[in-house]
Amino acid sequence: MEKKNKFVISASRRVDLAAYFPEKFIHTLTTKLPPERVHTIVIWTKDPVRVLKNKELISVLKNYKQLFFHVTVTGMGGTVLEPGIPPKEKALDTLPELVRFTKSPERVRVRFDPVVHLKMKTGNIYSNIDEFASVAYATMNAGIKHMVLSWMQIYPKVKKRLLSYGIKPMELSSAKIQSEADYLTKKADDYGITLHFCSTEPLEPSRCIDGYLLRNLHPDKEKADTEKAAGQRALCGCTKSWDIGWYYKCPGGCLYCYANPTVPKMGK
Repeated sequence: MEKKNKFVISASRRVDLAAYFPEKFIHTLTTKLPPERVHTIVIWTKDPVRVLKNKELISVLKNYKQLFFHVTVTGMGGTVLEPGIPPKEKALDTLPELVRFTKSPERVRVRFDPVVHLKMKTGNIYSNIDEFASVAYATMNAGIKHMVLSWMQIYPKVKKRLLSYGIKPMELSSAKIQSEADYLTKKADDYGITLHFCSTEPLEPSRCIDGYLLRNLHPDKEKADTEKAAGQRALCGCTKSWDIGWYYKCPGGCLYCYANPTVPKMGK
């Protein structure tokens, strides 16, 4: 009988589990997922400062063979668009510590996710695309060679939420997205960084959770599941994992979020 691969755990696409719900994260790991059952824990966060300061969580995570971080830094932290997220400088300053914690820069990826194009309440057109260079520079300085990038998806509930703040999302053509992707790829090349595009038409799909990569990075080279993940967007190339988060009300409050943010009241 063929031995089953250990679990690749995603924590979590649905909510910033490690930063805002560490008690749920710890409970799930300690009651359901002991280290001997886990291949890799993939942690997605916009607030690595909060994660690294949580001594109980860090103590639990140290028991696992492999950790892989996706750190999202958009340059919009602390603005009306990301009111509960730390400014980019605070997040970027943690990158060297994350590299040390995971024991390899290959186990950390920075996500410039998403790129937004918005008509603000003032009538001004805003995009965070000009923040990319400074994020890429800090990524390079931490020894990290890979970044992930996507463009904001205008889901109906996202559009409704933004409009309630007087913010109008702008539709982009495939040609415009391709042009920006080419520009950002060249910028990334200047810093020795490879860009991976996440679920964005017309760009080549990539794998944010990549069983092939996680196997190669694993200290014991243990096999991981490499079949395509079910239930993801059509352009998602991710391999199979077990996402242990849920759509809890997230204190990050990102107005463009497709999940379940706790957004500030108007005028606050």
